[in-house]
Order: sequence, then structure tokens, then C-alpha cells
Amino acid sequence: MSKTWIKTSLSTVSVSNDGEKRKRSFNNIKAAATDQEIVEFGKVLALLTGTSTDELKLTTIDNIGA
Repeated sequence: MSKTWIKTSLSTVSVSNDGEKRKRSFNNIKAAATDQEIVEFGKVLALLTGTSTDELKLTTIDNIGA
């Protein structure tokens, strides 16, 4: 069985001080992104936007062949 990476994307949910949620999506995340790198990205996003990053969802699409 072979496994070929196709793409990885990241969805985030940020919450402002007044409770408003904002969803963001980032595409073309590198194939070998570590959990720590994703968490650090969430921290940078929170710093840049001035809102807390509540949720990080990483989606990876692979092609599986026999």
C-alpha cells in the first residue's frame, strides 16, 4: 500500500472579547507540520488579531493506493 500526500489545510476559530467568533482557513500547509508548529501558528494568529484562538483543526488529504 502506498500513501501520497495531496494537501493539508488549517481551520481556526478566534473569539473576540465581546464573544464574536471568527473562522479562518489556511491552505497549502506543509506536509510535515508538527503539532507544536500548528500550536505556535495559533499563538501568532492570536497576537496578530488581538483575539484568542479557540480552535485549530488540521485536515490532511492523502491518496491511498494498493
